[in-house]
Amino acid sequence: MIVVRNEEKQFALIKSIHPESIVHWLAVPFEHTESTELYERQNAERFIDLFEWVVMQAKRLTAEESHLEKGSTLKTHFGSFETVPHPKIYILAVE
Repeated sequence: MIVVRNEEKQFALIKSIHPESIVHWLAVPFEHTESTELYERQNAERFIDLFEWVVMQAKRLTAEESHLEKGSTLKTHFGSFETVPHPKIYILAVE
């Protein structure tokens, strides 16, 4: 399910199908790359833009998602911990 879609930036924030928290969203760029690490290496400026966009969305959506009021964690995985082959940054509610 799409939480936010930004056509101009070509980013989306989607709900995880395997949530690890009451709020577990993934921020993804529309373009595909095999891993977050490769995406960051090849598109450093775009990766930073994605991260800045995630921070903005997490702050903005706190007003709409009460589970984010206690705070949120932003994280990404590199290497063997990355199970889905696509660049992403996670937003998880602090429980």
